[in-house]
Amino acid sequence: MKRFFDVSEAEREVLEKLWDQEDSIKQSQLLALFEADGKEWKRQTLNTFLSRLEDKGLISRENRQVKPVYSREEFNCMRMKAAIDDMYEGRLSNFVAAFVKGNEINESEAKELIKILENS
Repeated sequence: MKRFFDVSEAEREVLEKLWDQEDSIKQSQLLALFEADGKEWKRQTLNTFLSRLEDKGLISRENRQVKPVYSREEFNCMRMKAAIDDMYEGRLSNFVAAFVKGNEINESEAKELIKILENS
């Protein structure tokens, strides 16, 4: 079963453009932003991506206005939680142990992590 946050690269591009906006944006304006970036998408192509994102509950559309349902931070937090649930038995400690094992962590970063954990 595909989860709502499993998005394609193109769908992620659409979300990124929407997150960069201060408010909702017209679909035609969104298409123009992609055209300015060199994307040669047709209106129907963009509409397909928007429909997929809407079906996943990630955007809302009303009167040709589009806006994200979740902020970039909320979306990324949900993705991270799902990854930890899937790969590390839902245990943050398992994730941190795996991360530290595969990456060097300096004393400053270790202290920062301890401070974050103590304040949680």
